[in-house]
Amino acid sequence: MQWEQTKKTILKILKYALISVSIYLAVLLIEICCIYAVQKDNTWNYLKEVWEWYSSLFI
Repeated sequence: MQWEQTKKTILKILKYALISVSIYLAVLLIEICCIYAVQKDNTWNYLKEVWEWYSSLFI
């Protein structure tokens, strides 16, 4: 009886974790598409500059 309740709890946690990760990846993909729409061929350089700027904040 205890195992069944624990199993249901674990499955619920995994379900919410999977949904959260999926939403995060979808937002990230939309953001990259928007950056590509604005920057076109300069997208990779723009992302590198943004990453360098964020890393300089914490170093």
